[in-house]
Amino acid sequence: MTKIYSNRWITKNGNRPNKLWETQTQAMTAEQLRRVATACVDRCRAGNSWPPDFAEFMQLVAECGSGGLGLTTADVLNEFKRWRENEWRYSSVDKFPWSQPVLYHICIELRRDGIERNMTHAEHEKRAAALLQRWEKKIAAGYPVPPVRVQIAAPANPGGPTPAETLRAEFLRREAAGWFKK
Repeated sequence: MTKIYSNRWITKNGNRPNKLWETQTQAMTAEQLRRVATACVDRCRAGNSWPPDFAEFMQLVAECGSGGLGLTTADVLNEFKRWRENEWRYSSVDKFPWSQPVLYHICIELRRDGIERNMTHAEHEKRAAALLQRWEKKIAAGYPVPPVRVQIAAPANPGGPTPAETLRAEFLRREAAGWFKK
């Protein structure tokens, strides 16, 4: 981090990492550390050149997909966008080629929430992060990801005319019989 932030890192977090920092970084894989470092560089490019404190670092870790699923919020939003752009090609949601089964559950809930709450893009991002975090906690607790469910078929229409068709037929019969003379 000192290569990214130089002496600002030492000013904010000290010359040696404390136990909390050591414990967190030792539990991370090399890929996760690379993603967090890339996120820090992106923050600098965006104008936020001050190094993160521990809470901000943990937020970056969560955003960079440190959970058991290996997904980031950006991955969820990309899959959501891909589904929304291509859903018209499939007869139902279960026919869509989801890259991971958990994304089916996240995207369905994200769409429902987006419609009910009329969410902005920033709110979608925040909700996607929360849903991803919730699923990561479930998986860490040992719950399996349910498979993509086949949509229940619509009930078949009963045979015979509908009530509206019956009323219209009666109207035409009475009109032909001369009931409605001017």
